[in-house]
Amino acid sequence: MPTRGKTIKRETATTLTLLRPMITRRYELSVDHERCCGCGTCAIVCPHEAITLSEPVVEEGRLVAKPRVDIDEEKCSFCGECVVTCPMHALSMMINGQPEIPVIKGEAFPMLIRVNKVDEEACEATTDISYIENCPVGAISADIERDAQGQVVAVKNVQVDKGLCVNCTRCMEEGPEGAFTVTKPYKGRVFLDTSLCPEGCQACVDACPTNAITYDGQKVAVDKRFCLFCGACERVCPVEGAIRIVRTGFVHTPIESGAWAKALEKLVSFREVVREYDVKAQQKRRKAVLDRLLMGAEE
Repeated sequence: MPTRGKTIKRETATTLTLLRPMITRRYELSVDHERCCGCGTCAIVCPHEAITLSEPVVEEGRLVAKPRVDIDEEKCSFCGECVVTCPMHALSMMINGQPEIPVIKGEAFPMLIRVNKVDEEACEATTDISYIENCPVGAISADIERDAQGQVVAVKNVQVDKGLCVNCTRCMEEGPEGAFTVTKPYKGRVFLDTSLCPEGCQACVDACPTNAITYDGQKVAVDKRFCLFCGACERVCPVEGAIRIVRTGFVHTPIESGAWAKALEKLVSFREVVREYDVKAQQKRRKAVLDRLLMGAEE
């Protein structure tokens, strides 16, 4: 019989789960190793340094084993910061059997804005289904009608599984015009120096969760449109500086929180943190001026 309040750690080949049964609350934090891309965002943001990743294994220029997440059950506080910031939905939290993230419920963290709207008419206007097949996480489904020869004759009921969608914007960029409206919650920059890449190396291509990095047989290339700025590629690259990811911010709901400020300092550059809060300060000043002008107009 487990001791109440003591965290129980369970791991299989595909999942890692921490359970903490309390008197009135039962916490459960899970990691889906198959969804995880090994980017390490969770380890960076963790306020208690409870999360670590194994070293990637690269052989002859190919990624043989991606970094694997481990969580120290003695350090984890079940705050949920890792869940909020995971770009792949690889981490999840349940409290008393229901989805709940403490830092969101306590308004210590904002909600990252992840939008993917589908225009059914635009989808039904074409029989092209390549955007469904090309979704890197298999988040798009549809009712597809085919003729006797197997050719697509109608596409109906196109849907996006929000629990799988990583908002990479590939469907919006490559799908039918106007069919998808996607908001990517991550901002950043990518720096690639192919002169430093070892000949034939494709480790970054193997690691990229959205297929934003490609290899043409000669060199790798990055399409920034589809990048989540997660850094999985940089983590597995065998040569420092060949590929570099700089996260510059997030698209999120309004919030003023010390916990979020600390997280931003870890996840983005200090300059970007200052810029974000400076923008908020400017907005406050602008609102104050407008309020005064309105009050003056009423007098």
